[in-house]
Amino acid sequence: MIGNSWVKPEEHGGHEAQLAELGLKYVYFEDLIREGEEARSAATKDDANNAAGTFDYFARVRTLRHRLRTKEHWSPYDPKQSPLIVNSDKSLAIGVLLGDARTGLPGNPQPQSHRPAGVAKESLVARNQDLQPGLFPLPTEDEEAGAQLSEDEYSRLVTWYLLTYRFVARKQGFIEVRSELSLPSRVGARGKIDSWDRRVLLPAMRFKKTFDYPVGDTGFDVPVEEW
Repeated sequence: MIGNSWVKPEEHGGHEAQLAELGLKYVYFEDLIREGEEARSAATKDDANNAAGTFDYFARVRTLRHRLRTKEHWSPYDPKQSPLIVNSDKSLAIGVLLGDARTGLPGNPQPQSHRPAGVAKESLVARNQDLQPGLFPLPTEDEEAGAQLSEDEYSRLVTWYLLTYRFVARKQGFIEVRSELSLPSRVGARGKIDSWDRRVLLPAMRFKKTFDYPVGDTGFDVPVEEW
């Protein structure tokens, strides 16, 4: 784990109570951001420019799903190659998504997804609109942990995203990651998610960083086809 990091103390607030309403703890999201930053350190100057971002993305997805699967008995689910983790009563799913510079900041304008959503995420957002935001369906019959959901069960999920923005301060020697757990409600004209029914703002995290060679990417760049 990375030890040279800190969280802005003034930003601790009502996020823990809001997460508790969803059956979640802040430490799970703190862990996955730390693990993602640590994974970036495996990239070298001989790797492709997008290697660090790809390692980060894979680590965040893996850590989120492992924590919630082992600590809260959630189940992994991968509709159309879009990795999610689903709670035990099959009412709530969470994915990982890169946002723009408005991520983690209160007020308007709301943040947008960094890249176009793609077919899979557009479908998830459309389902969120059909299922009244904030109201979750009744639990279905118990199933074995890790079992894949049927299309009928999947259609009742409300899908949230951990949205993150990574600010690189090269001269000052640190990275700041702002994040929020948010419920998307619209895909805009340019294909990006640009409206959120609910936003749980999380504390910003900083990591000391020595920049010994140019970094070609600032976020995720994962070649996954969505269809």
